[in-house]
Amino acid sequence: MVIYKNGFLTLDYEPATDILSFEMPNVDDVVLPEMKRSLAIIVEHVRNYDVKRVLLDARQTNMSVDAESYADIIAEFYRNLMATRVQKVARLVTPDSKREKVVKTLLDNMTLSVEVQRFTEVSKALDWLKSDVLPITRPSSRPI
Repeated sequence: MVIYKNGFLTLDYEPATDILSFEMPNVDDVVLPEMKRSLAIIVEHVRNYDVKRVLLDARQTNMSVDAESYADIIAEFYRNLMATRVQKVARLVTPDSKREKVVKTLLDNMTLSVEVQRFTEVSKALDWLKSDVLPITRPSSRPI
């Protein structure tokens, strides 16, 4: 079900699998502020829906800003995601893109509390996201 949509971003949430999916928007100097706002909206919805799994489709995303600016935005996004209860992020990517080299370097150098994996196929990404049963947090019970 679509839980958020504007001209720049659409968030689709599947409660049965607890997967929030979206396509990363294109990034250039003109839309950089909108990109930052969109990433904040994603994190807000992850928090509000208590999402544990994210499917991020970056296959069609074009990056027309310098690598450092893009890395800063993505680093902030992942830091903000780590402040939620998300546990897994599957990135759908085009393997040889300049953008992916920037993201891979960034993620390799960050200490993440979130599992992040790269995929080129949707089915494999979804299989991985669904693969482990995530722990259910319940209030502690007292013995009777």
